[in-house]
Amino acid sequence: MIKQFVLKEACLNCQGCCRFKEINSVWPPCLLDLEIEKLLKKNIPPSVISSSKRVRLIPNSQQDNFVCALFNTQENICKIYSFRPFECQLYPFLINRKGKSVFLAVDLGCPFIKENLHSKEFKEYVQYLTEFINSPHQLCILRNNPHLIQAYKEAENIFELKI
Repeated sequence: MIKQFVLKEACLNCQGCCRFKEINSVWPPCLLDLEIEKLLKKNIPPSVISSSKRVRLIPNSQQDNFVCALFNTQENICKIYSFRPFECQLYPFLINRKGKSVFLAVDLGCPFIKENLHSKEFKEYVQYLTEFINSPHQLCILRNNPHLIQAYKEAENIFELKI
């Protein structure tokens, strides 16, 4: 598990994560093969996982958008929070592709990030996350799962990764 930066209370009060403007968004979480196996063993229906190894989006009956199929809109919580995928654990940080370069990036659309972007805690967390992502094990995972590296236009690049 990745140590979290955003406070749980901030996440539970936010109406941003796990919601998407369009069905073909770049933002839904990509899954590792091991995560797919784990989800299936936990009786998550295979229909929740797309052929591109993403969690499928479903129409949100409460708003004019789409939500992660594993998100409970009534309670504003993830149905699989205790074993959520790597990308969900990483968020609001992202693995971002810009041209041929790959970066650790952050989604500035996250209200908690906006409030804490220049804090000492943010800088310390970025240091922790940079060391974590740059570990040989994590770099190997990224190399073997290039679908985890997306081009996020709204993300702020923090640190270039050597993948």
